[in-house]
Amino acid sequence: MHITKDEILMGRDKQFPDDYNDEISNNIDKLLIPLNQFRELYGNSITISSGWRPPSINIKVGGASHSNHCLGLAADLHDPDGKIDAFAQELDKSGKLKELGLWLENPKSTPGWTHLDIKDRGDRASNIFVP
Repeated sequence: MHITKDEILMGRDKQFPDDYNDEISNNIDKLLIPLNQFRELYGNSITISSGWRPPSINIKVGGASHSNHCLGLAADLHDPDGKIDAFAQELDKSGKLKELGLWLENPKSTPGWTHLDIKDRGDRASNIFVP
């Protein structure tokens, strides 16, 4: 089962229409491609715990001031047992995370969830980053 745009939007496009625009919509469309490829490789269902965030929501949750969530470039996945993080780290070791164009926030910084985004950080040995 594919992750949908509605799951990334979490109804916030309707709640905060002044913050939602074509650029964010297009970014989410781009994010969904590698995110769904990741989900297919993972082989299990994935629950989005945080997708697109308008600035007011981002502040409330303590998000970074320039969060990729605000641009529609990131999603957090519910991962209470760390299995998704472990899987993503294995994909990074094999080079598959880089091939997908996904970046994983260091799991030590995200207990209980997995952060994946598509912000290009240049050519690095690993697609795991420290915020």
